[in-house]
Amino acid sequence: MTGDGNNFLDFVRYGPPNQIAARNMSVNPFANDGPYSNVFGLEPNYPSFVTTPDNLSLVQVYLGPFSTSVTLGSGNTVTANVATCKIRLYPFSDTLTTTLVAKSAFTYYVRIPSWVLGGTIAVNGAAAKPVAPVNGLQAVNIAAGTTKFVLQLPAPITIESRPHGSIAVHRGPLHYAFDIPRSQKVLATNARQPMAQDLEFDATANWQYAIDPATLKFTSSPPASGILPSPIFDSGLTPLKITVNACLINWAVAAPTYAASPPTNPACTGANTTITLTPYGSTKLRISEFPVLTKPL
Repeated sequence: MTGDGNNFLDFVRYGPPNQIAARNMSVNPFANDGPYSNVFGLEPNYPSFVTTPDNLSLVQVYLGPFSTSVTLGSGNTVTANVATCKIRLYPFSDTLTTTLVAKSAFTYYVRIPSWVLGGTIAVNGAAAKPVAPVNGLQAVNIAAGTTKFVLQLPAPITIESRPHGSIAVHRGPLHYAFDIPRSQKVLATNARQPMAQDLEFDATANWQYAIDPATLKFTSSPPASGILPSPIFDSGLTPLKITVNACLINWAVAAPTYAASPPTNPACTGANTTITLTPYGSTKLRISEFPVLTKPL
């Protein structure tokens, strides 16, 4: 991505090496993005929907929230609106509600990620049924008029092996980390845009934790209003958390600004405690590859 140096809110996904214009493309060379993807703007243009080769079906590639309007083959005009929970909470909710308005009947496809376990779909208020994707795509028969379906896409906590015997913790599309308490120091401020600053962060609390992965527990506390705090990716604001039993260990630093590799076979040097992990994007200083305790807590 590249941005407008005079306006940090404007950026574009594509930056061709030889670019003589940035505008809505009447001739679009990109297979996966629409003609507006070369315009500088606040939101990047991703290929959230694609059509099947016969142009008779619409495929939802990502899980929203977003909307689109398209004309399929035989002049079938379709609008699709993907919301999450009451409004738009994804990826901070497992519930996605899709409303489609179509001129004619057609088959709609939505991608079901491989991390979904026990997912269900309910169409037009009918009883929920287990999702049954084929090659990752769930087919939904859409009638002429308005169709509404609700997807529940729960996911288990998963553990990924990392170097030096450490582990990473995931749930669904999000990677989780321990948010290290920090101090903040402003190093420089842009004279033309005071919000553009260089910041220095330093840890103000212990971060040298090993965890017992058998005690990982996920909790979700979505806002009753259905409206997420803004900016959502900031310390303590996300409604999703994973708690885990942990203890302090001997973990060296390799230099003043970064930790040494996670120690293998660590032993507790402090009392057992519970730490909270939050989505990686909401942290500034973090531990996200954890040493594993050899003896359960």
